[in-house]
Amino acid sequence: MNLSQTFSLHQKNFRAYAPANPPADTPLVLTFLPPHEADEAAALLSDGLILLSLDEADWEYSFTPHPAPRLFKKAADFGGGASEYLAWLAAALPEIEGRLNLRPRWRGIAGYSLAGLFAAWSAYADSPFDRIACVSGSLWFDGWTELARGEMRTPPQQACFSIGDSEKNSKNPRMAAVEDNMRFTENLWRQRGIPTVFTRNRGGHFDHVPQRMADGIRRLLQETR
Repeated sequence: MNLSQTFSLHQKNFRAYAPANPPADTPLVLTFLPPHEADEAAALLSDGLILLSLDEADWEYSFTPHPAPRLFKKAADFGGGASEYLAWLAAALPEIEGRLNLRPRWRGIAGYSLAGLFAAWSAYADSPFDRIACVSGSLWFDGWTELARGEMRTPPQQACFSIGDSEKNSKNPRMAAVEDNMRFTENLWRQRGIPTVFTRNRGGHFDHVPQRMADGIRRLLQETR
């Protein structure tokens, strides 16, 4: 798909990718990629959706469900701003969809790393999203498995999870739990009746990001029975 427009809203920068003359009910998938990765992912996708990418700068605050200590000495602590951020997104989506002349029949959210954590966490909040792709999501995050056992306020229609096969080999003991926690989450959601897919890809956390995001988004387009 090609870039159809760029715009700013509430001091946030968006890139929209769409086929020519899409129907008004075309599904909308939101992701959080820098422009070059969004361009690469969109180029791997065909018609059937509109891809909206938001280049969010403050991942440590916006995508975390509660405060937690930083991973690395020079990094920021995690601020726990996910509830505030999701509420802002939910309020902004009608304006965004109006700008795109869109009334999507479903909305998806596809996130990588901390944005993948945010995507999965959104099922436990009042979310406007119907389908979830959690790609190398930071499900190692402190307290995640306890949170995942709780009530899902917005269970998704379907979800896909993917992880790099070497991510569990991280020397950081917090991050090394990521695959076990992702498998736990996928299994838990499946037990709750949500159609899920779990995929292991070759490589580490930073390998083949646009390709893996495109694969996750394609899976959201597959209708389940």
